[in-house]
Amino acid sequence: MRQALLLSLLLAVPAAGAAADPARVEVKITDAGFEPREITARKGQPLAITFLRTTERTCIKAIDIPAEKVKNFQLPLDKAVSLTITPAKAGVEKFHCTAMAMGDGKIVVE
Repeated sequence: MRQALLLSLLLAVPAAGAAADPARVEVKITDAGFEPREITARKGQPLAITFLRTTERTCIKAIDIPAEKVKNFQLPLDKAVSLTITPAKAGVEKFHCTAMAMGDGKIVVE
């Protein structure tokens, strides 16, 4: 019994150096722009952002996240698409539409 308990505890702890599951956040693209406009991330930790564009009436059909070297990430209408980033330093990273650099989204990295 004691060995089974010890084994189950060891299996529950991730191995050293194992990749952490990314934090997850959803961002909708609506007539009002990005919702939410600001998201939070942790420095050095993966963040999976799922984008869902719900309107045709926007220039936000692709986005750029310059600090993450993401350019022209396509956002098809009514289809969720995910992007995983790992911010390297604390601060504010902006994201915006590729076409006109509009949208004013922010990733606040703590």
